[in-house]
Amino acid sequence: MSDKPILEGINLKKTYQLARLKVPVLHGASIKIQSGDWTTILGSSGSGKSTLLHLLGGLDRPDKDGGDVLFKGDSVWSRSNRQINRYRNTDIGFVFQFYHLLPELTIFENTLLPTMLAHSKNSIKENKNRAKLLLEQFGLGHRLAHKPRELSGGERQRAAIARALVNEPAVLFADEPTGNLDEETGNEILDVLSELHSSGLTVVMVTHNEVITNRGNAVVRLRSGQIVNSATLAHSP
Repeated sequence: MSDKPILEGINLKKTYQLARLKVPVLHGASIKIQSGDWTTILGSSGSGKSTLLHLLGGLDRPDKDGGDVLFKGDSVWSRSNRQINRYRNTDIGFVFQFYHLLPELTIFENTLLPTMLAHSKNSIKENKNRAKLLLEQFGLGHRLAHKPRELSGGERQRAAIARALVNEPAVLFADEPTGNLDEETGNEILDVLSELHSSGLTVVMVTHNEVITNRGNAVVRLRSGQIVNSATLAHSP
């Protein structure tokens, strides 16, 4: 494995404006993600872990002079808005705690949607075949025409993972992906992520659950907007 990280956050700072109040969330956080790793960002509520994920994934900008994000060695935040949109829609895949599936679309349509937003170079037929294959891989082949409200929480999250993978991203971000699920269903979702990681996918997951860190091979601890510890775990998943 190359020593050069696939993704790097350098001295990231983020402050939010709430009415007249400025709320600093990140205070110069730096992180390196190696290709093929499963890195868990661990922190309590309010520690800034989701904000860090959003900055790394291009969903939110750091403060002015608030650091940068490098993807494969190139700056993300010096790109044009169109290039940033492409980065977060094709290079990165996102899975969230509350799924964010569009309720008016079927599961198949939800999964296919990112290919349309990305103006995929593949044909419509190829994109449809990949979306269907992913849903079948995650046990949802019989649910293609169903709306999100007709699925269980675990099924919705598996559909959300399929959607995140449809453009074949280099890195999968998972923000508390089991936080809205019971323990058994949450473990099933973690098993899905483990299989994806074993196949070579780089995974970055945010959680407040210490136990979940055992699923990955690297852990970064975040406290009060700063990285306080980074470690490579002794085992491999």
